[in-house]
Amino acid sequence: MRIDNIRNLQASPLWRCLQVAFLFFVFQLFSVSSSWSADGDCLSLPKLKIVPGTVQKLAIQLKNSNEYTAFQADFYFPNGISPVKDASAGYTVSLSSRKADHSISANVVSDGGLRVAAYSMNNSSFTGNSGDLFYIDIVSESTYEGEGTIEVKDILFTRTSDRNEIAFDNTTCTVNTKESLKGDANQDGAVNVTDIVATVNFIMENPTSTFDFEAADVNEDGAVNVTDIVGMVNIIMSNPSREIDEISL
Repeated sequence: MRIDNIRNLQASPLWRCLQVAFLFFVFQLFSVSSSWSADGDCLSLPKLKIVPGTVQKLAIQLKNSNEYTAFQADFYFPNGISPVKDASAGYTVSLSSRKADHSISANVVSDGGLRVAAYSMNNSSFTGNSGDLFYIDIVSESTYEGEGTIEVKDILFTRTSDRNEIAFDNTTCTVNTKESLKGDANQDGAVNVTDIVATVNFIMENPTSTFDFEAADVNEDGAVNVTDIVGMVNIIMSNPSREIDEISL
């Protein structure tokens, strides 16, 4: 192509369109590249029994195979439950023993969520691969009763190795004023053979929407497995008015 033809092309509307298309492609490429797989890493919140009118610690747990140096997440609380303010008008949040030289802070943002962020000035990693990562002090109204849901959204972690931003799935936590009945895995108010079926389904990674982890963890070791099924059998058999049929595992 002759030089004057190239100059004519560069001055044409077509050339400007090509430039815009190229810039859009580059922007999209880098936008996609900034979000990487979490490789199954996740935040979770254990079910919490609310004692109305009191301050309680909400534990936030991290299960991870990658190492992370920082995070941020937004928390949304049901009516009647709110984060606790400290003396300096901030919010009472604290890191667990998994911290290194990390700092943590929190503030309510424009949409009403409590944004919590933690980071390390030295790019240090959080320690361990499971367990509590940090805590939020929450308070409930004295009249609070029933069940509510705490939502966690826009969860972002920074991976230590390459400082890439990792987006985690949103998660929720159920808060309830009712005491869980030990062994009542399906939350029907009784302990019977249907709770064993519900627990078997959970172990086989096919839980029902009503499955209550806390109630199913009969031996209170933080896990639900066949040992808890044995515990449920003992609860059922200790009541002479109940009978238990054979269950195929």
